Amino acid sequence: MHDSPVPLRPADGPPRRILRPPGLAVILVLLYGLLFLAGLLLLRARSPLFHKSQTDAPTRPARSGPIPRAALLSGEGLSPASREEYLRGLSSRCCPCGCELTVGGCLLSGEACAKSPEDAREMMEQLRYEGDR
Repeated sequence: MHDSPVPLRPADGPPRRILRPPGLAVILVLLYGLLFLAGLLLLRARSPLFHKSQTDAPTRPARSGPIPRAALLSGEGLSPASREEYLRGLSSRCCPCGCELTVGGCLLSGEACAKSPEDAREMMEQLRYEGDR
């Protein structure tokens, strides 16, 4: 009986792959990316948004004294358009105290929350400030 010969394999293992440098397409894509990044940085440097000094910005009015909860709930002192936006914000914004109510709901629920009046006052002052400009 004749056995078939076992295939021979080299003693040093499989042939090694030869590493080659990156091709022209890879180099062109990298060059394009660098040029794009340089263009973005150039546009950012020329943008007036990043050169605005703090002295040019209008100042916000100083905070007034405490506002009663009833005035905060009704949006007293705001124009009709601002009042509508304010009331929409009260009913949609979550209270920062963690009670899982809206700011308006937390204002209505009780006097225990100290964060909802502050948040409502900030919203009201922001709308007054935007309305004055």
